[in-house]
Amino acid sequence: MNPSPAVASPAAARWYGLWDRLSLYLPVLLMGALALVTYGIVQRIPGPAATPDAPLAQGQPDYRLEGFTLRRYEADGRLGSMLTGAVLEHFPDNGLLRVQNATLERIDHAGQMRLRAQASELRTDDGRTLYHLRGDVRLVREPWPTDRRKNATPRLTFEGQTLTWHEDQRLLESDQPVRLSRGADTLIGNRLRYDARNGIVDLQGQVRATLMARTPRDQ
Repeated sequence: MNPSPAVASPAAARWYGLWDRLSLYLPVLLMGALALVTYGIVQRIPGPAATPDAPLAQGQPDYRLEGFTLRRYEADGRLGSMLTGAVLEHFPDNGLLRVQNATLERIDHAGQMRLRAQASELRTDDGRTLYHLRGDVRLVREPWPTDRRKNATPRLTFEGQTLTWHEDQRLLESDQPVRLSRGADTLIGNRLRYDARNGIVDLQGQVRATLMARTPRDQ
């Protein structure tokens, strides 16, 4: 005669059922406990000491650009100016902006004129009130857009080793020899002062001029 199987008590049955349910959630409980322990360890680890920004040394730029092109547009969306160069550096101690192998183009839409300056080095202040051009300087002022009319303002070209432009006074000057070309005419002087506001050119020192004969068609 086979013995009858043992019948579990109601208390044991409830315990086995509770254990089965807890075993389903045991991995989640272990992961939660591990996360709490990790969080506590991280909170106790001291963070890195804050290092204040080191002040810039005298003559050290606070930013630098290489192979750049900067464009500025008017409120109506038209291009107002464009600056390109090999290297741009800004020096905060004296508010100086220096550009190497610079090309600056400015368009006066109201006056329909364009100014294009090229130099080995361009320096200006933060207020853009003074521009110093050095090294193989070439500055061209011409109608914009290109105007082929008979009475159009002729192209004006300044060439030299140094030129300084005063924005507020609309004044261009140099204390070194400058070659000035107006259309087909050429003038060379030891010093230059050009009042762009009134259209007056003052060449000083030893001045030489080459003036081309006018034909009836040119007059």
